[in-house]
Amino acid sequence: MHRVSVNVTECWSKGYEDVQKGGLLLNSISKDGKPNSMTIGWWIFGWNYMGKPMSAVAVRPARYTFTLLDEVEEYVVSIPNPGTEEAVSYCGRASGRDVDKFQETNLTIVESAHVKPPSIKECFANVECRIYYKQRPPHSILSPQFRKLPLEEQHTIYFAEVLGTYRYT
Repeated sequence: MHRVSVNVTECWSKGYEDVQKGGLLLNSISKDGKPNSMTIGWWIFGWNYMGKPMSAVAVRPARYTFTLLDEVEEYVVSIPNPGTEEAVSYCGRASGRDVDKFQETNLTIVESAHVKPPSIKECFANVECRIYYKQRPPHSILSPQFRKLPLEEQHTIYFAEVLGTYRYT
């Protein structure tokens, strides 16, 4: 298998399209090395971290991924290719607490270049990120509907430096 660099702006453009069509995959890993992937429908990206690319994702405390991001402060945003729609949907319905989503979806785990969470072979690109700041609630980053939830149910926003963007062939 070969790792190929993907232009960051290609990732952002395709990611913006896909987040509207069914979501992206957010990959994390436990401190014991158990990988997980969840579907996300919200992703911020830009050139805001000391002139380098940055990424931000939002995760609620009830999600298994929330615990994993506190254990290992890294993540990978995988931008799906056509043909992975059912796997992306499944990763949004099932909990990694209960099932191995990679086994259930036949998505291929690939060792990431810079972070512990895995990349996914079947994806257009994998954006490897290291968290540099967590914004716990209360905050006004998300829409008013989410800010109306009790604080313990509101999303934490994870800001991260992008360390690399790759696809696997």
